[in-house]
Amino acid sequence: MEERIIDIIAKSLGGKPTSSAENKELEAWLSDKGNKRFYQNMKQFSEDAKESLKAKEANVDKAFKKHLGKMKESRKTIRIRTFKKVLPYAASILLMAGLFLVMMYLGHEDSVISQKEQWLTALKPGSNKAELVLANGKVLDLDADWKKNVIKEKDGTVINHTGSGLIYDASSKDSDEISYNSLLVPRGGEYQLELEDGTKVWVNSETRLRYPTKFPDVERVVLLEGEAYFEVSKDQNRPFIVKTQGVDVRVLGTQFNITSYAEDKAIQTTLVEGRVAVMDSNNPRTNLLLQPGYQAVFSKQEKELENKKVNVDLYTSWKDGKFVFEQSSLYDIMNKVSRWYDVKVFFQNNEAGDINFTGSLKRYENLDRLLGMIEKTNEVKFFFKDNTIIVQKQY
Repeated sequence: MEERIIDIIAKSLGGKPTSSAENKELEAWLSDKGNKRFYQNMKQFSEDAKESLKAKEANVDKAFKKHLGKMKESRKTIRIRTFKKVLPYAASILLMAGLFLVMMYLGHEDSVISQKEQWLTALKPGSNKAELVLANGKVLDLDADWKKNVIKEKDGTVINHTGSGLIYDASSKDSDEISYNSLLVPRGGEYQLELEDGTKVWVNSETRLRYPTKFPDVERVVLLEGEAYFEVSKDQNRPFIVKTQGVDVRVLGTQFNITSYAEDKAIQTTLVEGRVAVMDSNNPRTNLLLQPGYQAVFSKQEKELENKKVNVDLYTSWKDGKFVFEQSSLYDIMNKVSRWYDVKVFFQNNEAGDINFTGSLKRYENLDRLLGMIEKTNEVKFFFKDNTIIVQKQY
């Protein structure tokens, strides 16, 4: 039914003749207030596009942006929203398909296809880039063009810059005062660093890590928001603690991954080797002792910890330059894509996001390879506009 209505709307707004039966179907469909509002928006879009054509300024972009202005989102916040928050459910199923069909009826099919090809060609995977905030508040850009090889803090700490990472040396530190640095990795970036105790950290896109330039004698504490993989240097006398959004992960020496983005509903701690204790920061009695191959999932809403066995590659492969998915929802997949390729993702409806996929891909491949593999299932279709991937369910 939806596809037929889309076709009737596109014919009507594109100036194509419609039969009396089609007119009756459209009239019945418009009896719903939400559908009528959708049709009015589409009609305005069509009129805007026609007016542009008459003026020889085929500015479809302007009309698109006018009616999809609510898609705009902050660069600092990732949200995957559905049209259920903007229009009634029936309209949400039709809107994006209708827009592209109308453009095709108006003679823009070639430009849409061309734009998709150009957009995919221009879209590149992420790279090594980050900002380092020193103890004095100074911010340094650590991208590949930064030429200095050594950074010196006022307290004597030496930070060696390798081009793809940082290595801390606090052996010459001349003060007992604890000073902190912060590593800020943007969307479309990743970075590595070695802390002064020898602990190695791989930091994923859109992540902030705060840590002391030299750890005190009692314990080693870092603060994380986002995702990072830790290879902790063994020290029986100083436990290593990662604090993040309500969860403390306590270890002596091990390898594990933490995913703790602000918009996620849960915090995931995945253990590769060794043992870690995961606890509720506000209620230490709520805790789990993980074994390798297991994951602690902390629900932010219920404040509960769940221990489950997992395929660790699904959660750690990113640091080795791979995407690995195993019956992963398209919501989860596109969430990772959004951060790594620095694009926005817009789901036409919930059904599209709930579809599961399995596969793997090199992290540094162009995005068209991944999206092409998904499209071959004939479950969804991808469209592109203004640095936004639009996900449409195939019916």
